[in-house]
Amino acid sequence: MAVASGLPPEVGLVSGAIAGVLAALLGGARLGVTGPEAALVPTVLLIATKHGVAGVVVATLLCGALQVVLGLARAGRLAQWMPAEVTRGFTAGIGLLLLDSQLPRLLGVSGGPSAARALVLPATWPDWSVHAASVAVGAVVVACMLALPRLHRSIPAVLVGLVLATLASSSGVLSEGLARVGELPTGLPAPVLPSFEGLDLAALLPDVLALTVLASLGSLLATRALDQLPGLTDHRTDSDQELVAQGIANSASAMFGGMPVMGAIVRSSVSVQAGGRTRAASVLHAVMLLAACLLAGALVARIPMAALAAILVVVGTRLLDFRGLKALAEDNAGKAAVAVATALFIAWLGFLPGLGAGVLLSLARSFFSPPKANVRSLLLRNDGRPLFRSLGSDGGDLDVRPPMQVLRVRGDLDIRSASTLSAALQGPPWPRNLVLDLSDVKYMDGAGLRTVRELSDVLAVRGGRVIVVGARGGVEVMLQQAGTWTGPGPHALMSTMDEVLEDLRQQGARELPIQPSQQPT
Repeated sequence: MAVASGLPPEVGLVSGAIAGVLAALLGGARLGVTGPEAALVPTVLLIATKHGVAGVVVATLLCGALQVVLGLARAGRLAQWMPAEVTRGFTAGIGLLLLDSQLPRLLGVSGGPSAARALVLPATWPDWSVHAASVAVGAVVVACMLALPRLHRSIPAVLVGLVLATLASSSGVLSEGLARVGELPTGLPAPVLPSFEGLDLAALLPDVLALTVLASLGSLLATRALDQLPGLTDHRTDSDQELVAQGIANSASAMFGGMPVMGAIVRSSVSVQAGGRTRAASVLHAVMLLAACLLAGALVARIPMAALAAILVVVGTRLLDFRGLKALAEDNAGKAAVAVATALFIAWLGFLPGLGAGVLLSLARSFFSPPKANVRSLLLRNDGRPLFRSLGSDGGDLDVRPPMQVLRVRGDLDIRSASTLSAALQGPPWPRNLVLDLSDVKYMDGAGLRTVRELSDVLAVRGGRVIVVGARGGVEVMLQQAGTWTGPGPHALMSTMDEVLEDLRQQGARELPIQPSQQPT
């Protein structure tokens, strides 16, 4: 990552080791792995080009300080308010920036416009000076990354590709004029506070803000994805603590002359799949990274730059996630359009302006399109049979609390439709159990979560409870992270209505007094 960012290779090693250990020990995600990430490459490369290596180090220090402030201000929870389509566009936009910065390295192009943008300009092709050896070496890595996982998922495709590319480029035609990683240090530098001398802080500050948002948002999205991994039902991330830990890690990285880091979902998931269940796994990852690179420095120095660029080109292409965009378009064309527009804005305007434009576009789409969620209310007995009466009608039943009210929500539970859900709660008298059926809800934002929590509070102070049933994917993760329905309180999170009815049946059996004729003899 360091080489791709225009930095010496040892910068990446130091950053991964120092920041990785600190983030693992202090982070809000106990299984998260932290280090230099591909998503940071375009921004770091821009800073290195404009301000040099010293500018990157100072930007990393300032980024870390801002992250600590954000974490202490409890800004981590704001990530759940990010619209899902903007998040998808953010990921795709990073992919476009990766392609824009790494295609020239893969092709060995020197000078001229960015290769990624010039691909659509045939008139510029004759001006290119493509290095055949770089293309051939990169093709070896790309072929391994695409083909080997199809043979067996346990094959380390990237490692095999790097080894083959290095061997192929060690002699013969492919070795001519091929840029390589180069010599690596044999130890860690002494920590020192970065110098601000000679830097234009006014020009650096916008890049620092962009880096802070990117590293913070990327880390929070990575931890949210980690919470959703199969088999990790007990893993819950403290987003605010994670921001503080990432800030400390970045500040420490800067003091050792390192580069920015962030949470890495790919490496985190690999650690989990390998059996990691404690912070020790993440610490060991950072220690082994440093040990392997220091002990095998001579081999790492021989790796061709084109091979590293090829890895990032494949990663960037995967970040575009064409299959996911297609599925989103089939479900909601408007959201898909926002995702694509956000990605293009980021690639065209830069990270911060592009992300801001995407958020504004998403808000405009939300406010100018009618809410699609509808809520159907049913009053049921404990056994699931309908309760044929209206709580708002005249009669003696007004003082009798219904055993259960089911609110079935269809569509997106967002800022536009949250009030519809709130208005559907019938009372007084209030139901003993309010069942929110969210099996047909594919997306919920912060406003929807707040409404569900408010309904839970309303029922709790009146001796009732809220049972959320059928939540899936990101909706389930948001509810689990909130803790209201998974903690020791009266509320619950269940999978099916059958589970709800069984729970109510057992609850009724516990509350039913034993008659004398039923007592055991």
